[in-house]
Amino acid sequence: MSTDRSANMPIGASTAPVPDLWKGAHRDDRSRPRSRQRLLGPSSIGLCRRRAAYELHGTWPTDLDDNMHAAILGTWLHEGILRVLAEQYGAHTELELTDGVILGHADAYWTPSGQVPGVVEDVKTKSTRALDLVVRQGPRRHELFQVHLYAHLLRTGGLTNHPHLPTGKPLEADVVRIRYVGREYGQVVVHQQAYDEDVTRQALAWAEDVLDSQEPEAMPRDLDGPGLSVICDNCPFRSTCWQLDSLADDGRAPQTILAEDTAAITEALSAYADAAEIESAAKKRKAKARKMLDAADAGTYGAFRLSWSGGNPRPPEPDAEAMIRVLEGLGVDIPMRSGGRTSRTIGVSRVPEAG
Repeated sequence: MSTDRSANMPIGASTAPVPDLWKGAHRDDRSRPRSRQRLLGPSSIGLCRRRAAYELHGTWPTDLDDNMHAAILGTWLHEGILRVLAEQYGAHTELELTDGVILGHADAYWTPSGQVPGVVEDVKTKSTRALDLVVRQGPRRHELFQVHLYAHLLRTGGLTNHPHLPTGKPLEADVVRIRYVGREYGQVVVHQQAYDEDVTRQALAWAEDVLDSQEPEAMPRDLDGPGLSVICDNCPFRSTCWQLDSLADDGRAPQTILAEDTAAITEALSAYADAAEIESAAKKRKAKARKMLDAADAGTYGAFRLSWSGGNPRPPEPDAEAMIRVLEGLGVDIPMRSGGRTSRTIGVSRVPEAG
């Protein structure tokens, strides 16, 4: 009989390796076909022309972040939603559509039946804050472009490689739908409308502008840049686009590259002055409305919901002034640290016209 007892010893739970979920999730996400496609995708049309041009020209991404947890959670939720639409409601899902230049994958499509028209649907997962914006303002332009382009490609015979639907032949798609699903609580907001040829023409004209570009840098930046746009913050080309590697380590904003001459600076000053005047008037209106609501109970009032938070007692805090007095009374030197620099304050005023 063997005297080796190691085989019978329990394995220590503390030493069992735990696979890193997010490292694996990011590797999986980057290996997806969509992450590697180089044709112009409907999801990119209407968003930012320079970003779309980077994709079209095959520019290597400079910013593949390892903290895209929300986006990956959205992908997993998205896959589950499409499975339910297919298994429970008979939708055809993940339809590959192309006209040889634009390549996309429509989330769901229902063929016409009786009095029910053909419907193409795009599913989007959103944070609660973003979902609230959809409720208040409706779909963004690029979202309408995307779902209308799916319908356009279906209507013009752009379906490829499908086991149940005829490929290369026009299919009816008279209704477009965008289904928004909240990632936190599962709220659902649906936008549905008749297919609109005018929206498709606008989307195709936008795409044509990018397709005609000789290089990405010839295309304008359509968004406000890192720190001001969530889309820019998460763009895989943001360092290249905004020249982040060349910025000095002095806290200079990426947007300073836009103020390249006197004309651009003058334009920015005009925008700043105009916005400041509007902001000042809006703050006064907001301050008055806030004071009017100070005694109002939480609840729904017409198209608005009022809620309150905060108002709780704070725990005691150290009294810096009292501590200084104590140290001075004891004759002890007060510890000091560098104060750094004060924030730069901008001053913009209009120059009176000569006259």
